Amino acid sequence: MWWILLSLVGLSVQQQWTPEEYPNPRTGGYKQCKMRSASNVCDPDEVLSESSRYRLNAELTRMASRTETNGNTFCTKKGMDAVLAITRQGSQQLADGLRNLWHMDDQCKRSAVFLLSADDRRLYFAPQSNTVLKEAEFQSIVSANDVQLQSGDFVPALVNIFKEIGKKTDIEPVPTPHDGNKFASTIAYYVSTAVALLLTL
Repeated sequence: MWWILLSLVGLSVQQQWTPEEYPNPRTGGYKQCKMRSASNVCDPDEVLSESSRYRLNAELTRMASRTETNGNTFCTKKGMDAVLAITRQGSQQLADGLRNLWHMDDQCKRSAVFLLSADDRRLYFAPQSNTVLKEAEFQSIVSANDVQLQSGDFVPALVNIFKEIGKKTDIEPVPTPHDGNKFASTIAYYVSTAVALLLTL
């Protein structure tokens, strides 16, 4: 009896990942993520089937394309590049830690980490500072798919969530310092022109 309890405790401890231990699917950790090559999905606990993992990976790729915007620079045009981390027991701290550790998009800061915690059936969101999807919008989309998440029907729920996020293409691009300088220069030009006209009167 005691050895059964100890085994269960040991299994529970093994399922508690830290950001440093959790494999990165975009690097050499993809094998531990149960993927055949570098990808955007990691499922070291094998919560989902291989076909489900690849389906979600394809959906994340499409989401990145759908969230592109009509900006003036590379960064303002860039869509939301995201990784889905899957584990039996996760937390917001783990999601934030993975985002900070992986440095997915240091240039534009428009990437994010989604973390599916299977045992408590929650999806966590850890965006970078310029990510087009904001926390309130994410929570609204998740709430609309919460019935499927709570029933453990993870794949359809996640596919729907990523598709809804992909529709968020009407968000204004993040302004850049270059854009601000251009605007300031235009204002200065009009002011100087007005002053010159007044002096000629």
